[in-house]
Parts: sequence; structure tokens; C-alpha cells
Amino acid sequence: MAGGNRGLSGLRMPFEHLGARPYPDMLSLAQAPQAFDGEGRIANGQLQERFDDKIVNFMDLAEASRHYPCVKRAWVEYLGEHPEPAIDRVQ
Repeated sequence: MAGGNRGLSGLRMPFEHLGARPYPDMLSLAQAPQAFDGEGRIANGQLQERFDDKIVNFMDLAEASRHYPCVKRAWVEYLGEHPEPAIDRVQ
């Protein structure tokens, strides 16, 4: 049941090495084929709430990195890179 988390962590490393910026907060869904109700939502209300929160937080980060250069610079520096036009990936 925890294999998804290990897989997500392992998948992040090559993407980060290639210059992608994966969202830092991850959510894996164990037994996904059985996890959804008839309406397509996650059947476990607590997990659905966590998922919704992650989507909102991701959208906030995406908007901030597009409109506020200080957030973009902090994100790139967090990954250990120095901000410069050659590595500016926010379009």
C-alpha cells in the first residue's frame, strides 16, 4: 500500500535532474481502481479533502510563480540552481 509513495519519490529525481520542477507535496492513492465512487470522486472523504487542498495549493503556487518573481527565484534556489535566464522555466 505504500509503494505509490516510494514510486513518486523515485520518479521525482530524474525529472528534477532534467530540469523539471515537480510539485513538492505528493499524494498517492492506494488501490485506485476501488478508491472512487460512482460520481468519480475519491470515496474516502478525508482523502478527497486532502486531494482538493493539494490542487488549490498547486494552483496558488503556479499563479505565484508566474506573477511574483521573488517566488520564482526562491523556487529555483530551493532546487540548488542560480536564477538566470537560461534556466528560467516559468512561462
